[in-house]
Amino acid sequence: EKIDGTLRPDRRMFYFSGHDFTLLGLQGVLGLAHDPSGRLDARTGSALIFELHKNHQTDKFYVQVLYIDGSSPDKEPLDLTIPGCVSPCDFHLLLNITEKYYNITDWEKECQITDN
Repeated sequence: EKIDGTLRPDRRMFYFSGHDFTLLGLQGVLGLAHDPSGRLDARTGSALIFELHKNHQTDKFYVQVLYIDGSSPDKEPLDLTIPGCVSPCDFHLLLNITEKYYNITDWEKECQITDN
């Protein structure tokens, strides 16, 4: 809705709050869950930031993903690169990369729900 101009009321920023497991889930969807350096451990006060940018020359949209480590003394955002995408990531490519997580049609199968 933001991209096609139909978002009402229009906003420049959205803020969602969650817990460490929320961040870990989002990192998993983005392919960032396995970070051997430990820099993406969801410590208290950490944040994932998604910025939507428009290239006015091409009219294409891009997403820049940033991470703030809550235990870092300077809280400087770290630019993240999503596997399979350069930063900033083309919006439609990001949708393709994450589609298997949001375009679910058989919830019983995906959630492994049985009649037992």
